[in-house]
Amino acid sequence: MKNKIILYLLAIVFIGNSCQDSILDREPLDKIAESAVFTSAPLVNANLNSLYANTYFKYHGGGYVYEFMREMLLGGEARDRGDWYGQANYVDHQLMTSSDDGIVSLWQYSHIRNINEFIEKLSASENVSGMDDDLKAIRIAEARFLRAFTYFEMVKRYGGVPLITEAQDIPESETDSTLYVSRNSEQEIYDFIDAETEAIIQILPDASTMGNGRVNKYAVYAFRSRAMLYAGSIAKYGEVQLNGLLGIPSAEAQSYYQKSYDASKEIANGGYALYNAESDKATNYQMLFLDEDNVEVIFAEKFNGLDKKGHNFSKFAWPGTETRVTWGAEVMVYLEVALDYDYIDGRSGQDDRSLLESDQLVDFDELWKDKDPRFHASVIYPGAMFAGYPIYCHDGTYVDGVLNTQQELVGEYNGFEWFAKSPWSRFQDRTCLTIKKFLNEPLGTQVKDNEDDVDKIIYRYGEVLLNQAEAAYELNKPGEALAALNQIRERAGMPALETVTFDDIVHERDVELMFEDHKYWDYRRWRIAEEKLSEKRGGMKVYFDWDTKKYEVNVVDDSDRRIRYFGSQHYYMPIKISRISNNPNLAPENPGY
Repeated sequence: MKNKIILYLLAIVFIGNSCQDSILDREPLDKIAESAVFTSAPLVNANLNSLYANTYFKYHGGGYVYEFMREMLLGGEARDRGDWYGQANYVDHQLMTSSDDGIVSLWQYSHIRNINEFIEKLSASENVSGMDDDLKAIRIAEARFLRAFTYFEMVKRYGGVPLITEAQDIPESETDSTLYVSRNSEQEIYDFIDAETEAIIQILPDASTMGNGRVNKYAVYAFRSRAMLYAGSIAKYGEVQLNGLLGIPSAEAQSYYQKSYDASKEIANGGYALYNAESDKATNYQMLFLDEDNVEVIFAEKFNGLDKKGHNFSKFAWPGTETRVTWGAEVMVYLEVALDYDYIDGRSGQDDRSLLESDQLVDFDELWKDKDPRFHASVIYPGAMFAGYPIYCHDGTYVDGVLNTQQELVGEYNGFEWFAKSPWSRFQDRTCLTIKKFLNEPLGTQVKDNEDDVDKIIYRYGEVLLNQAEAAYELNKPGEALAALNQIRERAGMPALETVTFDDIVHERDVELMFEDHKYWDYRRWRIAEEKLSEKRGGMKVYFDWDTKKYEVNVVDDSDRRIRYFGSQHYYMPIKISRISNNPNLAPENPGY
């Protein structure tokens, strides 16, 4: 299980002539000698568990909602309800400076050192009780995956970073320069990931020997599919800077796309497929993220919610109804996200804006009933049902033409009491739309602290098909790209495309992977973030008309705390002056900082 694991081990004390021994010679009773860790399979596995626990697959910890939605915010998908979280300011990337690398920074060299030590010490251990050579090789391969994954997370942020594959010795003096490593180029990091994943795949089994939540060879294929796609994009759409420290030559793009394409094609051999357990398309997409270990999930962080071994996403995001027990309604979805979802008859969702901005009253159920089923599985809008209750966000109700903005009972509507102003005031702020995706609606009630047991999917077959479609498109295989996209659309209940363009690929990734922490990084690697991540994100204020049972809609053009801005320098985050001061060999700083 992917949770921080603390082992409390009781030492066995042999009583004999120990009274004659110096007490200072005894091992501590609550510690395991380092020399013993790599002689026992349970201790090796516990050590590896801790490495999994400290690998940042997803942001999901902490007591604030932004620990869960940093990339949703930066990618223009959702924001928090309140205005008191300083992280909301970082939609303006100008706040990233030589002293601040933002809210999704990741410089994990302590973790890299721990992984390198694990690899070296287990490799050097000749007799590990309960572990044969094949199993030992598998554990080392898992650690190599975690190291490669961590380098991927750093290279997509900073470009070239130091590539350290051996545990560095403690220097004998402050003037010892052995720790002052230089940055490798961005291409060298991607080539390391390429070589490592290719080697690891040959070692790992088809299914994990430790059960779900640990990587098998198909998880590495999925990682390779994603990482090589990023490298191809950097080569095609980026530019080489700092004498090759940043960027990849454009001539290399096709090679990386081919590697991504080949890895994507391999994954179907592992028995993975699109989830199709439910007949209703919206319910099917919703349950994809709740029906754990289903046929689409290749690798996920595991949670069980027992004894607080869970996370807090549902606590923060659960909408306000009688099923809410604390806080909640924190993840507010931007109106632009709702408009991104098209209709099952092929109409563009963008066409809704003119209606919402007009004086015409709106019945959201009627307006959006034929939207992409993924919308109904992902977003809650005014009047939508959730866990048996309607979700309201109206600021007032017109009764006989007079606006009432008090929380007073007006009457009954659709079997529920109707108050002039929604009693769930948290919903009236910001956008009047909130997230549904990932919430365990069948549970029927909001969870409390650290009791959310919904797994966090890291790799799924849906993403792999989208990677395959993009790589095929870039390799001039439009027929294969179209076929892969249409598999996704058919599962969703959307009409098949007849041709494919790059914009089709962007749109399908936006919608299929909404809220899954892809959009921010996709826009960066395609080098379209200057446009996409500088656009305003809005919402709605709504008032209910009691006579017609429809809403008056007031579109809010900008629902952010600060004006969004993404400049050309922000495709790479700053190394930071503090790191360069500690290690001058990290210079030069990335351009623009």
